[in-house]
Amino acid sequence: MNLRNSIHNKIIIIVGYLIIFIYTPSLFAQDEGTDKIDTLSLQKHSHQSNADPRYSVFGPPASDQWKIQASFMNADHENVSAFNFYKKNQRDKTIFLSLINNGLDNTSQYRVKQISGAAVLFPFNDDDRYQFELGGTFDDINDTTLYNSTLFSRFTYRPTPELWLRVGYEYYDGYQPGHARNLYVNSTLNSYYLSAKYKIGFISPIGVIGGGKVDEKTNNQFGGGVFIMGPWNTYAFGGYIKSTDEIEDVRTLAIGRWAPFRLDDIPSGFFIWKHKPDYDFQLGGLFFGNRNLFIQPAAVGMITGMFISSVTLRVNSQLRQRKLLAISEDYENFDHSFFYVHLNQKINNSNNVGFTAFQFYKLLSDIKFYVFSDPVIGLFYTEEINPIFDTKTFFLVDKKEKYFSYQVGFKIFNSFLIEAVHYPSRDDFTIALSYLIK
Repeated sequence: MNLRNSIHNKIIIIVGYLIIFIYTPSLFAQDEGTDKIDTLSLQKHSHQSNADPRYSVFGPPASDQWKIQASFMNADHENVSAFNFYKKNQRDKTIFLSLINNGLDNTSQYRVKQISGAAVLFPFNDDDRYQFELGGTFDDINDTTLYNSTLFSRFTYRPTPELWLRVGYEYYDGYQPGHARNLYVNSTLNSYYLSAKYKIGFISPIGVIGGGKVDEKTNNQFGGGVFIMGPWNTYAFGGYIKSTDEIEDVRTLAIGRWAPFRLDDIPSGFFIWKHKPDYDFQLGGLFFGNRNLFIQPAAVGMITGMFISSVTLRVNSQLRQRKLLAISEDYENFDHSFFYVHLNQKINNSNNVGFTAFQFYKLLSDIKFYVFSDPVIGLFYTEEINPIFDTKTFFLVDKKEKYFSYQVGFKIFNSFLIEAVHYPSRDDFTIALSYLIK
């Protein structure tokens, strides 16, 4: 009960801070906003003046960027190396490949050699009203002859600016941790879903239905939610999904403010709470400065994706969200950014696994020295909880750990990006070199 009260108190405090940060500056900015120059009207490729329907969803077109990253991580005396690349424009990361040696599979908690790949395609005349995504992961479990394979696909159709439809399918065949007599237990699943959203003024109702099997056990799901757009680019969302298996019932709540294409110097941000009987997830962010790219497509896509992913039987976030880089570079979209992440997963009646993290980034985009530019500083605080086996009681006990870490990085010739994260108390570190092709 104390844990539940603590979580609820966190939610109330964070939502309160968000409301203060979002609404207070807005009240003072209303009169000033009309006097500012409409910078968007000066852009050559304004999405509002461009009649091309291909750019009706994601805003003004942007040139393609290719990013390549090689990284090395030393964590708990385990060495992890990775190679990633992706292509990105204003619409999405449209193609990517990830290779990891001895990477930690966060779903199954064991070490693997992993290859992941996917593509986001607009097959009909490059029109973003028709979007197809296909991806998969193959894991070779270290020190065994076993493997895991995951495949996901989804098709999104946007016939009008108001209507949004998506159908998806997911397949998995692999192994879960077992017990002393059988260290790995085979597990399979097939799942599918259909969702739709329609905008009526400032309200967008959304519905979803899905089903599938996990190891021959059927689980059907259906639910709905409402996305509300408020004044000053604020928004709120609430949704609920009911499942055949009650432990999969999930509630999703969100609140925030996106930044307009015409930057108005007002902070943007979001807070998402996703809850199941054995799972609690919270994600928040606040963004400041003129380099503020948390615009409407990003906000709507994030909330919609978080809600719909609840009907899939396995959350493969690396593929769906394409969070490939060993060191996140989301900070490049903001001058100042603050992130809050909380995850708590019950693994039995008395043990949990999870973490709470606070991250702050400052991007010094105005600083240039010789061939060096865009230095970044990140400060992080993390609390982790993991079950360990107590040899005295022969039971699992939750081990809690608290630690600080920091990140430094800078660009060379505006194309090479060097970054490092260090965990002083744990003697762990990650270093990455990225190359950006514009």
